[in-house]
Amino acid sequence: MIRISLLATLIICVSISLATPSVHAQEADVMDSGATMRGEIIDTSSEQKPIEEVQVKIINVKTENTYTVTTNIDGIYEKKGLPSGRYAIVAYKKGYKPHVGKSKVIVADGEFFDQIKMEKQNIIIAFFQRGYFTWQLFIGFAAGILLMLIIISLRSRA
Repeated sequence: MIRISLLATLIICVSISLATPSVHAQEADVMDSGATMRGEIIDTSSEQKPIEEVQVKIINVKTENTYTVTTNIDGIYEKKGLPSGRYAIVAYKKGYKPHVGKSKVIVADGEFFDQIKMEKQNIIIAFFQRGYFTWQLFIGFAAGILLMLIIISLRSRA
């Protein structure tokens, strides 16, 4: 009788240990699915064209974890697997003014869609930010003006 109860206990323990990993795996699948943040980035022109290759930072306000994604040719970005929480969205691309959006709350397994409009920067400001205006260019411009003044003064003397 004791042998049968020991054998039954052993069978029960083995069956429980074999069933436990599948339960944990199911819980991990549910926890790993997370929330999805997606959006579309368009310009402020009347055509509202999509803007590709915009860097979008999705920042968890509480933990400060940052996720970076890039928009595709249709101006769409998407980040899956986010833990629930409050997120701030920052979008930037050269030639456009950076966009800092209001924070958004997403829940577990939820989805959030946001449309962002970005405005083109002033051409002169973009020129300086791109680094086209360097000290070498400034020296070359100043040397050209100095040379022109020398030539004008030599011609006026002759």
